Formats: sequence, C-alpha cells, structure tokens
Amino acid sequence: MSETRKSIFAAFGIVMSIGAVYGGLRVRQNADLGTLEASAKDAPVSRMLASRTNDVNVPAADYFYELSQKLKEQYVEPVTDDQKLASGAIRGMISSLGDPDSSYMDKDQFKAFLNARVGKFEGIGADFVLEYDSRKGGDPRGATKPKPQGEIEMDPEDALVNVQEIPKVEVVTVVPGGPADKAGVQIGDTVDTIDGHWIVNSNLIRKFRVASKKFTDKKMTRAQLEILRSEVRSKFDKAIFPGKAKEKLFMGKSGSVSVIWSRNGTLRSTTIQRGVSSLNGFTQTAGTINLPFVDGSAESLKAAIRNRDSVIIDLRNNSLGDVQAMKHCLEVIAPKGQYGYFITRRHDSPTPLAVLNGNPNPPRIKLITDRSTRGMAEAFALALSSKGLATLTSSSMGGDTSCRQIVQLPDGSGYTLVTSTYSPTLAKSMVTKKGGA
Repeated sequence: MSETRKSIFAAFGIVMSIGAVYGGLRVRQNADLGTLEASAKDAPVSRMLASRTNDVNVPAADYFYELSQKLKEQYVEPVTDDQKLASGAIRGMISSLGDPDSSYMDKDQFKAFLNARVGKFEGIGADFVLEYDSRKGGDPRGATKPKPQGEIEMDPEDALVNVQEIPKVEVVTVVPGGPADKAGVQIGDTVDTIDGHWIVNSNLIRKFRVASKKFTDKKMTRAQLEILRSEVRSKFDKAIFPGKAKEKLFMGKSGSVSVIWSRNGTLRSTTIQRGVSSLNGFTQTAGTINLPFVDGSAESLKAAIRNRDSVIIDLRNNSLGDVQAMKHCLEVIAPKGQYGYFITRRHDSPTPLAVLNGNPNPPRIKLITDRSTRGMAEAFALALSSKGLATLTSSSMGGDTSCRQIVQLPDGSGYTLVTSTYSPTLAKSMVTKKGGA
C-alpha cells in the first residue's frame, strides 16, 4: 500500500474516531436535556417490543406503557419508582427535539435555574447557552438536525464530520460584582477547557476536515497531518461535553473551577471560586429602571412610570424572561395595538402580539441593550422600537427571541420548551399564509 493511501486511511480513521466520540456526545447531551408526561394504566399489551419487523403501528401511550411494564418485569433489579421512569421518558423526549433552548433539568438544576430567573445565581455568577454557529444571525431552531443523506454527493469524511454541529458554551449573562465578573469574563466569551478537560465543539473537527482535504489535494504533508492527528487524539482523550461543562459553571456554591476562555480567537486562563451572587430584580437607580420579566414586574413598572414623561429601562443581563410577564409589561408602557408576531413552524398561523388596553399616554422610552439582551427582553425591545416608541442604545442584541414555556414536574425537576419565536414583522411567505388562514 502506498504512503499516500496509508495516510488517507489514517485520516479516515481519525474521522471515524471523531464520529464515535460525537455519537457519545449526542447520547450524553440527550441525557442533559428532556420532557413530557403520559399515563396509560389500562393500555393493552401489543408485544411490539418483541417485534423484529418495521410494520408495527402502536399508539404512543401504549408504547410507553408497555416499555415501562417491560422494565418493571424483566430488568435485573427491582424497578419501583414510576416517577423516575416518567422523568426519564420526559428527558428523552425533550432531548429528541434537538433544540438547545428546550431542555430537561433534574431537581437541583431546575432549582438553580428558577433562582437565577429572579437574580439569585450560584456557580460562577453567569448564565450560558449552548450556541451553534448556524444560529448566528438566523433562525435558532433546527441547528442540530441531521443534514439530508443521499441528496448530494459527499465523501466519507464529509458524511461523518458534517452530519451535525456541536455547540459552544457561550456566556450570555455576567452578574456584576460576581465571581465571573471579577475574573474578567465577558458576554460572548466561550469556554474552551474546564478543569483540564477540553469541551468538545465543531472547531477542531472543521480544522481536521480542512487539513484532510488539503492532504488529499497534496497541499499538506503527511507530517503536518500527523501533528493535527496527535492534537485531535490528545484533546478527545480528556474531553467533556458542553452540557456537563455548562452545569459545572452554573451550579455549586463552593469550590473553584479552572477555566480557559476563548475571546475573538484568543485563549485566556482563570481560576474562579464558585459562590452565591445576586443580580438585582426590579430596581430604580438614578432614574434608570432595571426590568426583569418575571411575576410582579408589570405592577412595579406601572408604579415607577406614573407621572413621568420619559423613562430609561435597562435590559442588559436579561436572558431568562417569561413571555407572559413581558406581555404584561408591554400593556403597562405601550398604547393599544399590535406589536409583532409569535411564529412557529407548525401549520397554524402566526399569533399577533397584541396590546388590548395599553397606556394611551406612554412616556418617551430609552432602552439600554447589548448582547446580553436576549429572549423576551429582546422581544420587548424590538416590539417597542419597531413602532418608534423606544430608542435603543445598541442595535446588537443576543439575536434570539425564543419564547420558552417553563414547566415544573411533581418530583421537583422541570423543563423549558420553546413554543415560538417573536418577530416584529412577517416574511412574505408568512403574510400569504396568514391571509389564506
């Protein structure tokens, strides 16, 4: 066998290894997500679990009932916790959506999440998202969906490497005065390594793909490819999955964590002590209103703007807002009218964001925004600015207007589920769809 062919097979072997590790990544990330509850106490036994054919058509409730019965009757250890089975099913169903903003959380994770929503952070005092490159400047949904097979010709390397993206762990909120802030962490930083474990992401895989193509095109030597091969192996030998890395940074009230951050391609190392830090809830400081979108904010906002002809609202570090709370705040500060749409990819028509009563004499509004303005805070800013009712200090926000439903389960665990995305306007296709509805 020629040296060139040997090198090609060696390169392909690396891609196969990456594919195997990535398969493990998807399994682990699936375990970091999840949701749904169903009961079928009297469901009939269909024996579909023993079927070796593909022509089994069984109602979903029956499927889950029979699977749970099979686990109880045939697993080597006693299975007595029905709630644990239900939570596992929920976790799996949510993870199957492949949506970084729809996630299952166990009891401790969900408690930390709810506390963070009202400004009580643990961990390093920051919030994170699993960010895919394909989300940047585009629709955040569907970034993890497998690419079609068989529609275009792909070599084996591309077929493995380009199937799915791997997310980066990106900072979207930093608590002022908290551990992360003191360590110099900034909005937009991504986590490269935590406690000596490299966080799996797409960059190295893309780098290897490019190098492999250069090698086959005789633009790279075998020695250069071997250097990259060693880098791939060494990093994957001590790798951690993005969901687990996010958990290690977001949770915990004691101990330290060593983190290597990436900012504009430059790596920086820090050691940060975990602890408890607070992000102010609804406050007024020097005439500026800090407005989180949580229960009670609308009433506080109504009192704060009374008899004022102008207001300044700070929407920075605001990524965990609730859609209903945002709507209530809009009713307080905006006149009656329509302020955009909630859009889904289902067959139903877009849902208007309508202010039914509103404020007939709204104040002049200035909104302080930046890249940490996300979710319902970004939707609020766009709704007001698109109607000329508010000026923004920055046109660059988080770029994600996902509307997340938050559900707590009986065992204390919970999940978030993206139900729509907000847009101040409709695309032409949506206008046609709306008119024909």
